[in-house]
Amino acid sequence: MKIFLDGLKFIVYTSVIKDSTAGVAKELSLPKGKTPVLVYAPTRKEKGLILTFTGFSMSGYQDKRMMILNNAFMKMGYRVITPKIDTIDALTIHPSAVDEIKAAIQGITADPELNPNKFTPAVFAPSFTAGIAALAIAELPVNAVSSLCLLGTYSDFETTIQFALTNEQNMDDYGMHILMKNFLKHEIGDQPKLEELVQTALEDNGLKRQTPLLPGLLAKLDQETFDLYQKLRHNTNFRKEMIVRAWTKIPDFSVWENRLDVAKHAHKITCPVVIIHGKEDNVIPSSQSVLLYDLLQKHNQKVHLEISNLLDHGDLKIGFHIFSEIANLSKAFKIFMDNIR
Repeated sequence: MKIFLDGLKFIVYTSVIKDSTAGVAKELSLPKGKTPVLVYAPTRKEKGLILTFTGFSMSGYQDKRMMILNNAFMKMGYRVITPKIDTIDALTIHPSAVDEIKAAIQGITADPELNPNKFTPAVFAPSFTAGIAALAIAELPVNAVSSLCLLGTYSDFETTIQFALTNEQNMDDYGMHILMKNFLKHEIGDQPKLEELVQTALEDNGLKRQTPLLPGLLAKLDQETFDLYQKLRHNTNFRKEMIVRAWTKIPDFSVWENRLDVAKHAHKITCPVVIIHGKEDNVIPSSQSVLLYDLLQKHNQKVHLEISNLLDHGDLKIGFHIFSEIANLSKAFKIFMDNIR
């Protein structure tokens, strides 16, 4: 019953009584310089420290969805810190993001102001950033992280991007434009007008603009660029061929391919891991979490997988099945929190 009540309380905090209050703005000193962080500190005795990393959001580390989650963890008694990761905030896919997250984990752990109780931090990360966080933890010393929760993660990078490029059931084109922004230039070179279109499409979607700016740009565009964008946007096979080919033309491709593939490094993750994935996720398929779970289990006995009908791509869906599945979802979050120290 306690598992159900704790889980229900957490889900209420993240889906019903939402608190999107921003944390206290502070700075983290790193070798490259200072970076901003948001700190959420409970008023009562702290149970532990959770570091949360945002997904590819136009709002970056100030994403309100993460603020709601952070406040929920804080109300459960945990100190929560979200650092700004420059690469992720710039919507850039690059192996350097692994190094940034590693540096943030180590820096916050050692900072007496940010971590006054000298906790070993836990880590929570969603979507593509979840995979990057897993890679960072794989490169950290054993026991550097107490608990890891991955929400909607990828495992095999190339399979994931092909899915995102070809899934016709996904009506949200945000992920597709992220891939276009990052890789297309390696196939067609610099095209400022096309890049402006892609960036504007991302902002229209990510900022939820009531009046999108993309149609106005398209109306003023030269025919060649207009036709290329429309073909990329609406021709699935053309889009897949162009971007997958572009991905393989990245300088130092072999380094990228190895560094960004969670499946190749899963055996080095030794902390307790909870993997949660929406069954109908149209951005990253739940099969990616199943794959990672199978790989982790071979080397780590403290792994829990929850494929949930209550989630899509990380967002909670309230429906008739909620009471039959809420106990399973709450158990997954409780396992994550129980391993925090």
